[in-house]
Amino acid sequence: MLSESRLYSFIDQNAGFTLHFLEGQKLIQDLAIIHTNSSGGFQYFRDAILSIQLMISYLKPGEGLGIYIDSDMPYFRLKVEMSEQGQMRTLLLPEDFNQFPKTIKGKCRVVKTIPNEAHPYTSIIDLNNINFNEVVNQILKESYQLKSEIFLSQDSDQSIMLLKLPSININKVQTTYTLNVFEYWKKIEHALEALFKLHTTEYEVIQKSIEKMGLIYLGSKEIKFKCNCSRERMLQGIRSLIRSGGLDHVFAPDEEEIETKCDYCKTSYQLLKKEFLN
Repeated sequence: MLSESRLYSFIDQNAGFTLHFLEGQKLIQDLAIIHTNSSGGFQYFRDAILSIQLMISYLKPGEGLGIYIDSDMPYFRLKVEMSEQGQMRTLLLPEDFNQFPKTIKGKCRVVKTIPNEAHPYTSIIDLNNINFNEVVNQILKESYQLKSEIFLSQDSDQSIMLLKLPSININKVQTTYTLNVFEYWKKIEHALEALFKLHTTEYEVIQKSIEKMGLIYLGSKEIKFKCNCSRERMLQGIRSLIRSGGLDHVFAPDEEEIETKCDYCKTSYQLLKKEFLN
């Protein structure tokens, strides 16, 4: 049995980079069970999740983040919602989406919830024929003012985000980091590709492998799919529809029960007409 997926964070103080390593094999396995798309469609979905989930690294305690992709070319809708604690849920429509587009054109909505703030921070980003790795990089650039690059493993469901730190001035000593992201990647690529090829989910193996490269371990957290749907939430949703459109808007005249399904986890709920008569 695979261990729960985990997001690791490291820093290279000498070169001026942070490295975030997502071991996502259990997460992708769980999503494969839930989603019905296959072949290119699921591979594209896999790449999207391994890219987006790295953004949990930048959430502060209590914060949540929603990434909503409305792609027009090709047409699909992707929703990914995550919390600082490492819980996530996701939705891809249409359910039978089965393409692997090189680029997408559309819009991305970024919604960040902050504790004790009545209104979430929201930004809209235009996606003009870019690949999915660049979607996350563009979000970090426009919404966080960060320079980053994402690298996906071709051997396992794992990914890496590199973030270049700004030059700093400590005790009037200026520190200038000379390598750019791709130069730094070339420096560490061989060691990380070897780690990808291990397909390991073992905590100590991953931590020690990256520490051997001269990076300092900052911490890690579990990443898992978790949907907060429930029968009571479904009842509340149907009651809202009935209040706005009437009972006949939901139930046919001779229909005594309906089946509803959560878009995120695909759990089905049987709801009875008599539950809405009072």
